Amino acid sequence: MDASNAGPLGLSALTVLDAPPPDTVAAAAAAGFGAVGVRVFPAGDEPPWPMIGNTPTVRETIRRLADTGIMLWDIEVLRLREDKTLDEQLAILDAGQLLGARYVLVNVNDPDPGRRLARLNVLAREAAQRSLTLAVEYMIFTEIKTLQDALRLVEQVEGPAVVLPDSLHAFRSGGTPEQLADLAPGLVPYAQLCDTLSDPRPESEADALAEARTRRRFPGDGDLPLVDFVRALPAGTALSVEAPVRDLPLAERCSAALASLRRTLNQA
Repeated sequence: MDASNAGPLGLSALTVLDAPPPDTVAAAAAAGFGAVGVRVFPAGDEPPWPMIGNTPTVRETIRRLADTGIMLWDIEVLRLREDKTLDEQLAILDAGQLLGARYVLVNVNDPDPGRRLARLNVLAREAAQRSLTLAVEYMIFTEIKTLQDALRLVEQVEGPAVVLPDSLHAFRSGGTPEQLADLAPGLVPYAQLCDTLSDPRPESEADALAEARTRRRFPGDGDLPLVDFVRALPAGTALSVEAPVRDLPLAERCSAALASLRRTLNQA
């Protein structure tokens, strides 16, 4: 894929977790992004913005989406874990439906293959009823560590589910661009892009998690082979910048993120 046939260019939620969702929507639109992601349920120690239910923050986010015309690409994060209740997960899907999202980002932390597949089947059907699709992300510090793991899982799900490649996780898991090039377009509607230094590699799962949350760089500011990654994606794949570069104010961060994404696309 190159710049001429890329899908929408988006801003992932992790890049702007420190700002309230209504502000991130407005800032992403002002910077020139065509799509944005919103975190409706916390995954770490980020601010827990009130995005579950018909809250004032949700209503303001909806208003700014309508005012700017920017697309809400995905919401996050829905975790499959033994201690996560179905009610909590359905509330996340309800938030996605209310906001008008297309995809729900899923992290799989349940080590029991049968139990996680059974829950995914329920969630996929519930998501479809809300015009949502589950997007399973693979990361070396979860139970779904590689592209192959994600493909095997998605192929078993009884309902709409796709694979979400992230450039950092793809390379840290030992993946290659050639593996992405062999995928059917429908399996990978979007991908997340960031950069980092390939060495030193994380020494543990905890270190890999810390890198993913705090040490990402904008595309082109590290040494990952991002051009090859982008070229290998199916035509029409949407790309989203996921890089929490917190030393920049919100508006400047969004503009820098989009500029870095466009440079990478142009090189591809």
